[in-house]
Amino acid sequence: MVELVRKFYKPFIITYILLSVGISFYPSFDFYSFKGQVILFSVSIINGLMGIFVKKY
Repeated sequence: MVELVRKFYKPFIITYILLSVGISFYPSFDFYSFKGQVILFSVSIINGLMGIFVKKY
């Protein structure tokens, strides 16, 4: 169980940080709005789930 959580959180946190930095340069994106946070969390959650199900070789 701990391994699954670790596999989820690592890509989730990396995606959230890098996407936040990258998208902050886009002038019309409102980072602090509810819609902006939902977009960032949804992309990060999808990437976290892919970290669980996709195997690294």
